[in-house]
Amino acid sequence: MRLKLLPKIKFLIKGFVFILTFLYWGNTSFAQNITVPENIQAALLTKVLKYNPQTPKNKKIKILVVYNSSYQINKDEFIMGLGNSVAYKAIKPEDLEANILGYHVVYFMEGIQEGFDICKTFKVLSVTGSIQHVEQGDISLGFGIENNKPKIFVNLTSLEKEGQSFSSDILRIGKIFK
Repeated sequence: MRLKLLPKIKFLIKGFVFILTFLYWGNTSFAQNITVPENIQAALLTKVLKYNPQTPKNKKIKILVVYNSSYQINKDEFIMGLGNSVAYKAIKPEDLEANILGYHVVYFMEGIQEGFDICKTFKVLSVTGSIQHVEQGDISLGFGIENNKPKIFVNLTSLEKEGQSFSSDILRIGKIFK
Protein backbone atom coordinates (compact mmCIF):
# COMPACT_ATOMS: atom_id res chain seq x y z
CA MET A 1 0.00 0.00 0.00
CA ARG A 2 2.88 2.37 0.79
CA LEU A 3 4.41 1.87 -2.64
CA LYS A 4 1.15 2.99 -4.29
CA LEU A 5 1.10 6.29 -2.27
CA LEU A 6 4.69 7.26 -3.05
CA PRO A 7 4.04 8.48 -6.66
CA LYS A 8 1.02 10.49 -5.45
CA ILE A 9 3.10 12.20 -2.73
CA LYS A 10 5.85 13.04 -5.24
CA PHE A 11 3.23 14.50 -7.59
CA LEU A 12 1.77 16.65 -4.78
CA ILE A 13 5.21 17.93 -3.75
CA LYS A 14 6.08 18.87 -7.34
CA GLY A 15 2.74 20.65 -7.68
CA PHE A 16 3.29 22.53 -4.41
CA VAL A 17 6.79 23.66 -5.51
CA PHE A 18 5.39 24.79 -8.88
CA ILE A 19 2.67 26.86 -7.19
CA LEU A 20 5.16 28.49 -4.79
CA THR A 21 7.49 29.34 -7.68
CA PHE A 22 4.62 30.85 -9.69
CA LEU A 23 3.47 32.94 -6.71
CA TYR A 24 7.00 34.22 -6.05
CA TRP A 25 7.62 35.27 -9.67
CA GLY A 26 4.15 36.75 -9.94
CA ASN A 27 4.71 39.02 -6.94
CA THR A 28 8.08 40.28 -8.18
CA SER A 29 6.75 41.25 -11.60
CA PHE A 30 3.80 43.18 -10.14
CA ALA A 31 6.01 45.04 -7.67
CA GLN A 32 8.01 46.61 -10.50
CA ASN A 33 4.92 48.39 -11.85
CA ILE A 34 4.14 50.28 -8.65
CA THR A 35 4.82 54.01 -8.89
CA VAL A 36 4.88 56.74 -6.29
CA PRO A 37 1.55 58.64 -6.35
CA GLU A 38 1.85 61.95 -8.21
CA ASN A 39 0.98 64.15 -5.22
CA ILE A 40 3.77 62.51 -3.18
CA GLN A 41 6.22 62.92 -6.08
CA ALA A 42 5.34 66.63 -6.20
CA ALA A 43 5.87 67.05 -2.47
CA LEU A 44 9.19 65.18 -2.65
CA LEU A 45 10.30 67.28 -5.61
CA THR A 46 9.72 70.56 -3.77
CA LYS A 47 11.84 69.25 -0.88
CA VAL A 48 14.62 67.79 -3.05
CA LEU A 49 15.00 70.99 -5.10
CA LYS A 50 16.31 72.74 -1.97
CA TYR A 51 19.45 70.61 -2.36
CA ASN A 52 20.08 71.76 -5.96
CA PRO A 53 22.35 74.84 -6.00
CA GLN A 54 21.06 75.82 -9.47
CA THR A 55 17.51 76.27 -8.12
CA PRO A 56 16.72 79.87 -7.12
CA LYS A 57 16.48 80.43 -3.37
CA ASN A 58 14.84 83.86 -3.24
CA LYS A 59 12.02 83.46 -5.77
CA LYS A 60 9.45 80.88 -6.81
CA ILE A 61 10.75 77.85 -8.66
CA LYS A 62 9.16 77.51 -12.11
CA ILE A 63 8.19 74.01 -13.22
CA LEU A 64 6.88 72.84 -16.60
CA VAL A 65 4.67 69.76 -16.35
CA VAL A 66 4.70 67.80 -19.61
CA TYR A 67 1.72 65.46 -20.00
CA ASN A 68 -0.43 63.76 -22.57
CA SER A 69 -4.21 63.33 -22.65
CA SER A 70 -4.05 59.80 -21.20
CA TYR A 71 -2.65 61.14 -17.93
CA GLN A 72 -4.86 64.21 -17.35
CA ILE A 73 -5.94 63.05 -13.86
CA ASN A 74 -2.34 62.25 -12.87
CA LYS A 75 -1.25 65.71 -14.02
CA ASP A 76 -3.90 67.34 -11.85
CA GLU A 77 -2.83 65.29 -8.82
CA PHE A 78 0.81 66.25 -9.39
CA ILE A 79 -0.05 69.94 -9.63
CA MET A 80 -2.15 69.80 -6.45
CA GLY A 81 0.82 68.21 -4.64
CA LEU A 82 3.12 71.10 -5.58
CA GLY A 83 1.37 73.52 -3.26
CA ASN A 84 2.01 77.26 -3.35
CA SER A 85 5.80 77.17 -3.19
CA VAL A 86 6.28 76.87 -6.96
CA ALA A 87 4.91 78.32 -10.18
CA TYR A 88 3.92 75.80 -12.83
CA LYS A 89 2.60 75.47 -16.34
CA ALA A 90 1.17 72.27 -17.84
CA ILE A 91 1.93 71.66 -21.50
CA LYS A 92 1.84 68.93 -24.14
CA PRO A 93 5.16 67.42 -25.37
CA GLU A 94 5.02 69.25 -28.68
CA ASP A 95 4.97 72.61 -26.83
CA LEU A 96 8.05 71.96 -24.68
CA GLU A 97 10.70 73.69 -26.77
CA ALA A 98 8.57 76.83 -27.22
CA ASN A 99 7.97 77.12 -23.44
CA ILE A 100 11.16 75.94 -21.70
CA LEU A 101 12.95 79.30 -21.45
CA GLY A 102 12.74 80.74 -17.95
CA TYR A 103 11.82 77.46 -16.26
CA HIS A 104 14.02 75.69 -13.73
CA VAL A 105 12.51 72.18 -13.88
CA VAL A 106 10.66 70.05 -16.43
CA TYR A 107 8.58 67.24 -14.96
CA PHE A 108 7.70 64.52 -17.48
CA MET A 109 4.52 62.63 -16.61
CA GLU A 110 4.36 58.91 -17.16
CA GLY A 111 3.69 58.02 -20.78
CA ILE A 112 5.93 60.73 -22.25
CA GLN A 113 8.54 59.12 -24.49
CA GLU A 114 10.22 62.11 -26.14
CA GLY A 115 11.62 65.58 -25.67
CA PHE A 116 14.11 64.76 -22.92
CA ASP A 117 17.14 66.13 -24.81
CA ILE A 118 15.61 69.63 -24.81
CA CYS A 119 16.42 69.82 -21.08
CA LYS A 120 20.09 69.12 -21.80
CA THR A 121 20.16 71.77 -24.53
CA PHE A 122 18.56 74.45 -22.32
CA LYS A 123 20.30 73.30 -19.07
CA VAL A 124 17.04 72.63 -17.23
CA LEU A 125 16.60 69.86 -14.63
CA SER A 126 14.52 66.93 -15.93
CA VAL A 127 12.37 64.92 -13.49
CA THR A 128 9.97 61.97 -13.81
CA GLY A 129 8.21 59.14 -12.04
CA SER A 130 9.25 56.71 -14.81
CA ILE A 131 12.41 55.19 -13.41
CA GLN A 132 13.44 53.47 -16.66
CA HIS A 133 14.14 56.92 -18.17
CA VAL A 134 16.47 57.73 -15.26
CA GLU A 135 18.24 54.38 -15.60
CA GLN A 136 18.73 54.93 -19.35
CA GLY A 137 20.11 58.45 -18.83
CA ASP A 138 17.25 60.25 -20.59
CA ILE A 139 16.16 62.06 -17.40
CA SER A 140 18.22 63.18 -14.39
CA LEU A 141 15.95 62.76 -11.37
CA GLY A 142 13.13 60.36 -10.62
CA PHE A 143 10.93 59.02 -7.87
CA GLY A 144 10.14 55.35 -7.54
CA ILE A 145 9.48 52.58 -5.05
CA GLU A 146 12.19 50.44 -3.50
CA ASN A 147 11.52 48.11 -0.56
CA ASN A 148 7.94 49.44 -0.42
CA LYS A 149 9.16 53.03 0.23
CA PRO A 150 9.54 56.07 -2.03
CA LYS A 151 13.10 56.40 -3.30
CA ILE A 152 15.00 59.11 -5.14
CA PHE A 153 16.80 58.00 -8.33
CA VAL A 154 19.56 60.14 -9.87
CA ASN A 155 21.44 59.75 -13.14
CA LEU A 156 24.76 61.57 -12.75
CA THR A 157 25.60 61.64 -16.47
CA SER A 158 22.28 63.23 -17.38
CA LEU A 159 22.57 65.64 -14.45
CA GLU A 160 25.97 66.81 -15.69
CA LYS A 161 24.71 67.29 -19.26
CA GLU A 162 21.94 69.50 -17.88
CA GLY A 163 24.43 71.57 -15.90
CA GLN A 164 22.75 70.54 -12.65
CA SER A 165 23.97 69.08 -9.36
CA PHE A 166 22.72 68.00 -5.95
CA SER A 167 24.31 68.10 -2.55
CA SER A 168 25.89 64.96 -1.18
CA ASP A 169 22.94 64.68 1.25
CA ILE A 170 20.61 63.77 -1.64
CA LEU A 171 23.16 61.59 -3.41
CA ARG A 172 23.77 59.66 -0.19
CA ILE A 173 20.11 58.68 0.21
CA GLY A 174 19.33 58.24 -3.48
CA LYS A 175 20.01 55.41 -5.88
CA ILE A 176 22.66 56.55 -8.34
CA PHE A 177 23.01 55.66 -12.03
CA LYS A 178 25.87 56.68 -14.33
